[in-house]
Amino acid sequence: MPSARMPVDILTKLTEFPSYEEEGMRRCSEFILNEMESFGFNVETDKLGNVYGEKTFDGDGTFLVNAHFDTVTSTPRWTRNPLEATPKDDRIYGLGTSDDKGSVAAILHVLQRMQNCRFRKLEILFSNYEDNSAVVDGETWLGTPYFLAHHKIEAKSGINVEGTVKEGRLSVSIGCGGRVGFTVTTLGKEAHSSDPRKGRNAIYDMVKVIEALRQLQPARMTMDGQEAYTELNVNKIQGGVALNIVPGECTINCERRVLPNENWETVKGKVEETLGKVRDVNFKVTYSTPQKSYLGDRTHPTVTLAMESIEKVLGYTPQVRVESGRTDSTYLNEAGIKTVILGPGETAHIADEYINVNRLEEFTRVLYQMLKNPAS
Repeated sequence: MPSARMPVDILTKLTEFPSYEEEGMRRCSEFILNEMESFGFNVETDKLGNVYGEKTFDGDGTFLVNAHFDTVTSTPRWTRNPLEATPKDDRIYGLGTSDDKGSVAAILHVLQRMQNCRFRKLEILFSNYEDNSAVVDGETWLGTPYFLAHHKIEAKSGINVEGTVKEGRLSVSIGCGGRVGFTVTTLGKEAHSSDPRKGRNAIYDMVKVIEALRQLQPARMTMDGQEAYTELNVNKIQGGVALNIVPGECTINCERRVLPNENWETVKGKVEETLGKVRDVNFKVTYSTPQKSYLGDRTHPTVTLAMESIEKVLGYTPQVRVESGRTDSTYLNEAGIKTVILGPGETAHIADEYINVNRLEEFTRVLYQMLKNPAS
């Protein structure tokens, strides 16, 4: 086994891979696979580049550790090289450092140290296509759902390692919001722009729709003083075909996260009620399939293990919260694998993404505490 490398060194290497494109994903997947094999794990990959490894120890039960290694693309607003881990003060900047390659680096560091484990078997799933999707055999998939559909996981509990740092401290998340997307298309009438009176501008009509949607109230859910917040988001707009043509059609794509204390049908009803108040506009609405929210049991043994490990290692009692966004824990929960969400990241999908070096080191010690055999 090679000498142990620090999490920062592993993260530096992981950041080099442009894992928002197919070739970068492949190279990152191969790097992780080789690392896992060097630690004595039995490892395999699938069509999407998910990396799965398992190893047996002398403990009891089976436990899953999950994180994803793909990222979103960078934007022109980055002021640093996104594919270079850049240290400054107590931070490391780089694409994916917080979401979620810092988590991958921490896990790999712990696994190379793990000689004795409290569990009989560790199952490790490094997921690809969490921030992206891929088409396999004519069907669109995310990485973890694809893996779960084609591979049986033995574990009934585990940890989904995603960023849960709030105000400089690790918190423990026990639930995720769901999500639903929908499109609204306004139908106007095309005409030559030299005389727009002969047409009807669909973009102008869409302004009325957007203004109506902006009146929808946000949703909140509070646990241990931590608030999960969400509101409807209009995230894409498209309309018009040429500068000299009155646009006859305009489409917006919208998303609404649904917190565990909400019901999608109720939320949908409010959306439809709001749209029903838009007058003198011809439009149509199409909804995508909702993704369910969930809320775990804060007394579950895995939650207790995570909280006690933080208390022992870091000396404070973490807050328990829910995520307004979605993580792979959603799909693990649907598969009957009860997971906590816990990890060193605190930023995601922003320009100049970063991770705090101290939080990375702290989480590494917490994860080691969770997995090591207490008798060793």
